[in-house]
Amino acid sequence: MLHAYPFCRAAARLTFAFLLLALQPGLVAAAPAVSAATRPAADNVLARHVTLQLEAQPVKTVLATIESQVHIRFLYSQQLIGAERRVSVAAVDEPLSGVLETLLAPLRIGYEVVNSGIVLAPAVRAAVIPISGRVLDAEGQPMAGATVLEQGTNNGTGTDGEGRFALKVQPGATLVISAIGFKSQQLVVGDRTTFDVRLVASATDLGDVTVVGSRGLPRTDVERPSPVDVLNAKELQLTGQTDLGQQVQFNSPSFNSAKTGVNGVANYADPASLRGLSPDQVLVLVDGKRRHQFSALNLNVTVGAGTVVTDLNAIPSLAIERIEVLRDGAAAQYGSDAIAGVINLGLNKSTGIATAKVQYGITQQGDGAQYLAGANYGVKLGKTNPGYANFTLQYQHQGQTNRTDNYVGGIYNTFNAPGTLPAAPTATQLVNENQKRAERGVYGPVGTPIKVGVYGSNQADIYQGFYNLGVPLGDSKWSVYSFGGYSRKDILAYGFFRNAAPNGSNYSPLHPDGYLPELPGRSDDYSAVVGLNRKLAGGWNLDFSTGYGYNYLDLYANKTANASMGTASPTDFYVGRSAFGQSTSEVNVSRNYTGLFGTKSFNVAFGSQFRADRFQLKRGSAESYFAGPLATSAGKSPGSNGRPGIAPEDETDATRTNVGVYVDLESDLTERLLLTTALRYENYSDFGSNISGKFAGRFKLTEGISLRGSINRGFRAPSLQQTFNSVTTSTVQSGAIVQTKQLRNDDARLIPLGVAAPKAETSWNYSAGVAAQVNQNLLFTLDAYQIDIQDRIIDSERLIKSNIKALQTPDFAGISEIRFFTNAIDTRTRGLDLVSTYKTDFSERSRLSASLALTFNQTNIVRTGATPAALQAGTANRILLIDTVSIGLIERAQPRQKVLLSATYTWGKFSITPRASYFGAVTAYEKPANKTVNGAVVYVPHISQEFKGKTLIDLALVYNPAKAVSITVGGNNLFNVYPDRVDSRRFGSYSNGEIPYTRNAAQFGFNGAYYYTNATFTF
Repeated sequence: MLHAYPFCRAAARLTFAFLLLALQPGLVAAAPAVSAATRPAADNVLARHVTLQLEAQPVKTVLATIESQVHIRFLYSQQLIGAERRVSVAAVDEPLSGVLETLLAPLRIGYEVVNSGIVLAPAVRAAVIPISGRVLDAEGQPMAGATVLEQGTNNGTGTDGEGRFALKVQPGATLVISAIGFKSQQLVVGDRTTFDVRLVASATDLGDVTVVGSRGLPRTDVERPSPVDVLNAKELQLTGQTDLGQQVQFNSPSFNSAKTGVNGVANYADPASLRGLSPDQVLVLVDGKRRHQFSALNLNVTVGAGTVVTDLNAIPSLAIERIEVLRDGAAAQYGSDAIAGVINLGLNKSTGIATAKVQYGITQQGDGAQYLAGANYGVKLGKTNPGYANFTLQYQHQGQTNRTDNYVGGIYNTFNAPGTLPAAPTATQLVNENQKRAERGVYGPVGTPIKVGVYGSNQADIYQGFYNLGVPLGDSKWSVYSFGGYSRKDILAYGFFRNAAPNGSNYSPLHPDGYLPELPGRSDDYSAVVGLNRKLAGGWNLDFSTGYGYNYLDLYANKTANASMGTASPTDFYVGRSAFGQSTSEVNVSRNYTGLFGTKSFNVAFGSQFRADRFQLKRGSAESYFAGPLATSAGKSPGSNGRPGIAPEDETDATRTNVGVYVDLESDLTERLLLTTALRYENYSDFGSNISGKFAGRFKLTEGISLRGSINRGFRAPSLQQTFNSVTTSTVQSGAIVQTKQLRNDDARLIPLGVAAPKAETSWNYSAGVAAQVNQNLLFTLDAYQIDIQDRIIDSERLIKSNIKALQTPDFAGISEIRFFTNAIDTRTRGLDLVSTYKTDFSERSRLSASLALTFNQTNIVRTGATPAALQAGTANRILLIDTVSIGLIERAQPRQKVLLSATYTWGKFSITPRASYFGAVTAYEKPANKTVNGAVVYVPHISQEFKGKTLIDLALVYNPAKAVSITVGGNNLFNVYPDRVDSRRFGSYSNGEIPYTRNAAQFGFNGAYYYTNATFTF
């Protein structure tokens, strides 16, 4: 069991203080009244947006709440309008016109906007005339969901998927047309009966409303207690990237995801991280529901080594309406993994609109061609109270890129080029090499430019479908919702070139000129969530849901050999399957009170969640792990070369369950002060329980400037892939087959060594910042944070049996080295995030939006745990569970600085978006080794190389020739910037020219300039 009692006491004290403030409103000064000088023009007040949730409150209370948000007075007689009547109103960032319609229509109250306010009076009906029309957005596209209201009344409607509306109004009426993100327009009806309206984008819509991070009222930037990046679909598409992960990479400063090559599991699911931490320390949600993880564990020397990722690229980008990136710990709110933050993918709910997109792109070098074709369409379900069903289909092809240097090693002999490490060829080797090359006639003499490897982005074909639906159940006030989808990725990766030196352990007579293993993989991913929700008369919101997600990865090794089988070996192998499934069922209950304990709002939320996980490893074909007769007689490597198969002894079928309960309180104690707190208890069937908590607050210095901060205790449970992964690699030493073993943590051989199964990582996350909307055009947020993680889980170093006395027992017979997962280190991450947005309109046809986002971040290991005494016993030298290379992957393999600067200028049908992205320096390390220098064998200690920071420049040009068509021409990395090259004379990882750009760090990729064009059609 994890001991969290100190935190419980602290949380109890915080909660008591929270309630004390709530019960004593007299302690907090009332916010000053808004002066007439700050009151907006009366003719624009109906376009102001309102967010409120009031249950069974007097009409006068609702009106007072609206007054505080839009800063205008309601003028009325309480007796005439019945101001004591109780009503319930809920609105999330809706125009005041729509809110008044919902509120006043059932009460038969009319209104009129005058210079001094809004006059309310009993509605008087008059003769009406029918009108109709169409509303378009600033780019001439149909505007679905716009509000059309008869000014001064509660008479209005919304536009359909084609932007059309129909309405009956009084003669001489004035129409008010409004929509989120656009300036409202007023039109005098007069004698007209048809209208065509084109809305103009508003420069004041800077504060995107978010839900993630709070179970209370949706809030804008200045009102949030924690920082959230809101990325809408248009911003994501403007990057020119086709993968969802790469779209976020170039929009969110704290998010990092770079393509890699020749890198094991990272070839099939990109490692993606937040705030410089590990990929498994960020939680991914889809419409607020937990997303399952990838099935395979990354064990290569790259970012995220020893972790399992959540594959963002398994979801089609066209299915996404927006992405919310919560840059704050949230384990108390959402559960395990949310140490660094939360990424919530908001799905498209549009109806009556069909969108189709095609894109083609290619690199400057002429490889890596990309094709994308996708479509999205939504339909209304029902008539009187319609629901929605939205569907997405998408296909993507990614061509292979290759950035290898010319190969400088030996083909028929084992050596490196002159002057390089580790071994230069002798004169005899050079003669033999050239004679053999001439004899075979495949390669030119030594020094001839040849490429034998493939290092770049992998070839991929991706097929995806996704759905999202919600349907009211008649008049029962219940609604059912469901979403999910399927993704198949066929990916072709490569291993390292195997030369044809007959005495080499990888030599196969089936490939007399050497061979390059091809490593195909197929990843299938599917998920579905079904839920019911209802808003009860008393104001309680109920949500019940259950979901299941599953991923499997089938791996192959082709055009290779099992060298130990000689000519009897096949050349194509099935390596095996990893699979992971997760079912999640949860109940969430919430209610928002107004005026409770004298507060402006008081939100209560609580709920529970049950999860069941299952992890499987299934064996490959027998030849993929078989040790043939040449293993012991000739020292040839067993198993499929390039990727050995999963052996029977490594098959796994592990399960666990988890039960969690939480309570979440949030209150606007006054107009200025917001406090929120949450507690969560979780119990796991395999390692015990955990308590996490959060306390956060926001204080408005002025209406546009807020201070905010939070403190939370988070956790991350060890994944099943970590605790139950088993890998065996067989080699030949001194004529005997020996094994390198990744041991499961329930392996009985670890107990005598004092190695315990991993427990949960725990963290303390501290954050403080400021959010300011300087004026209607400029918004910025600045947040500093510190994340302390205790008992961080790592994969140990390879512990060599010959160097460790405790391993020299019969239990480890036939094993040369072992690895296992353990809680070995504590880390501290400190950083600073700045996000700034500026928008302005020059005219109805001309506008500018710009943004600057940057992060400064540093992670350091602050404690390394002691090696278990039983493992250390009898060995004089200290046994290291983590060494320099692994330390470097945690501390220096990701950029510590990232700056994103972009601007979009729109003029009529044209827009241009330049973008600059700076990625800070990274450092890669190599282990010590014995190397030959000038004919002498010397010991070379750990070496490192820093790869300097670089700036990439992108440009996108958009043209809308017709209402339904948008064409984009763009270029990413226009100046063809590459990372620094690996120092070939110092680093063995250069691999004779196969790896000119490091694979041990994640900066920004190495494909160079990329040019693309796409077309989007909307009907």
